[in-house]
Amino acid sequence: MNQNILSLAYSYIFIFAVIAAAFILFRFAHLSRETARKLIHIGVSNWVFILIYGIDSLPYALTGPVSFMIMNAVFVYSGAAKLLGMGDRKRDNGLIYFPFSLIIMVLLYYNGMVASYDVIAGTLVMGYGDGLAALIGSKAGRHKYSVLNASKSWEGTAVMFAVSLIVLAVFTPYSFIKVMVIACVAAFFEAVTPLGLDNITVPLLTTILGSLI
Repeated sequence: MNQNILSLAYSYIFIFAVIAAAFILFRFAHLSRETARKLIHIGVSNWVFILIYGIDSLPYALTGPVSFMIMNAVFVYSGAAKLLGMGDRKRDNGLIYFPFSLIIMVLLYYNGMVASYDVIAGTLVMGYGDGLAALIGSKAGRHKYSVLNASKSWEGTAVMFAVSLIVLAVFTPYSFIKVMVIACVAAFFEAVTPLGLDNITVPLLTTILGSLI
């Protein structure tokens, strides 16, 4: 079977498995809705490895994120998101913004404007950084601050910065200074971008800065 078709099939199996696992944990293990949301966020970000190492054709590379964006839009606006305890459409739109960012990153990658590790960095900084920042910040965030009517914690922002550092150090050949700069930018925009739009600003800025500086 064609490798691209096989990788695309793996993509759908993987994404649905992550969502199903979160749904089961939410329904039967009494996982909080925010934890379920962020587990999906973290889990699906690993799809980037299928994208980079399993797909070598632009149409196939775009099929995944385009279909994910459409399915997520249906999920949010049909009310099906309530199955996972979601219901805040302004925040739930982040589920649509993340695959939109992936579409932009795929186009940049296939046009030779960014490297594969730039795309991996942008995706995982958003997936792991933002996901763990929200989980740990909601549990251990005692020092709060407010940005555009959104409550944040310094602990969560510190986690975002630290996870971004680790992702960039592990998955890219960037210099130490470059890693520090991009991690600071990612943490800053995760903190100040409202309404789930950090799912656009953080991955795209991480990817583009990785290529430019």
